[in-house]
Amino acid sequence: MKRILIVISLALLVVCLGACNKEIQSTNTLAEAKLTDKEKFLLSSTSDKSFVFDYKVDKKYKQVSLWVDKYEFGKLVEEKLNNMLTEIDGTGMIIFSTSQTIAEQKESTINISVNNYNGFSTIRTQLIIPKVMQSTWGSNPSEYIPIADKMVLASICYSNGHGMSSLTNDFYSDIDNRLYEIKDYDVVYVLRAEFLDK
Repeated sequence: MKRILIVISLALLVVCLGACNKEIQSTNTLAEAKLTDKEKFLLSSTSDKSFVFDYKVDKKYKQVSLWVDKYEFGKLVEEKLNNMLTEIDGTGMIIFSTSQTIAEQKESTINISVNNYNGFSTIRTQLIIPKVMQSTWGSNPSEYIPIADKMVLASICYSNGHGMSSLTNDFYSDIDNRLYEIKDYDVVYVLRAEFLDK
């Protein structure tokens, strides 16, 4: 029943946020969405951490692939943890969120949703996260993120007993050469995207 409520809440949220989608100036870019206080409230009532991106692409892009990579102490341990491939048409929105189940605080759900004029798609994955973990999270700080291969959009980092700090801006644009930034973190989830012309 709780999962059904979460799914319904996310579906309503995607529809509401899609209606308020801000206009991106440049084609073939993503931008972190500027949310109203009401939209922020809706997100916070259904998730613990969330990231919302608007995208605008030209007609050559037909699909978007979204996934989460899992790192432990700076090493990739699971690629494409939850992978979603969906059709797109011009403009839309990507929502990445996590939520903990009320009954068992160790269990979290990662949700990825895409909203565009054709409707919306959602995928979710259950994760086990130890209670004692500290966390920090962030998103790509670029005002407009140009469409590129395997873009890094956001991250959630967990650590048990280590000091934590936000990842640098360079991590999001050059992850392969910046993995040392996450070598002291027990677990890091990285949201990635790739727009496809197939």
